[in-house]
Amino acid sequence: MRLTGSERAVAEIAATAEHMASLTVGSAAFQLAPDVPDEPPPVTAAVELLDETSAPEAAGTLAEIRDWAGTALGVERVPNAWRAFAHHPRLLEAVWRKNRLILGAGVLDEMVKGCAAFAIAIFRQSSYWTAYQTQFLKHSCGLDDRAIVEATAMTMHAFAFNTVAHGMRLDAPYENLSVSDFAEGGRLENSRGPGAPQPATSNQG
Repeated sequence: MRLTGSERAVAEIAATAEHMASLTVGSAAFQLAPDVPDEPPPVTAAVELLDETSAPEAAGTLAEIRDWAGTALGVERVPNAWRAFAHHPRLLEAVWRKNRLILGAGVLDEMVKGCAAFAIAIFRQSSYWTAYQTQFLKHSCGLDDRAIVEATAMTMHAFAFNTVAHGMRLDAPYENLSVSDFAEGGRLENSRGPGAPQPATSNQG
């Protein structure tokens, strides 16, 4: 909230986490090897990977995904996760529409959401979606290797602290937070935001 100033932004992060977690379940079920940016030879999966010809009812959605992938990922084909979903055309369309709604720019931009999705992918140890989101962040958002390492470090740090807090059964330090708490006159008005410098200390005596 301190970073975004918006409760909707918190909802967008939560939605990103839920959506990416569900996608990692799908890729595990299909036993997909990473195919972005480079498709591994030979392609192996638990289900046949369909295309516009072999799945005519899903052709419109697949064509839309193909166009998006060319721009956002720099690959001139439909990534295999979407080809697997094409066995169920209505499911493919629903998941793809949700994907664009959740990960498209809102209160938060696509880079912030992409970093959140990347964090969930590595937390869930999904090699497929880790590769996919890394390519998106590099190709569409301009992140370099150092930025990817920083995003990884942030996830490792959060995971470590969450593990400690859970293991020690620590209660949340704040309850019933709202944006107004961080506004002028709010109870957390003077709390430091992410990346803010340490408050100056006075030298007395």
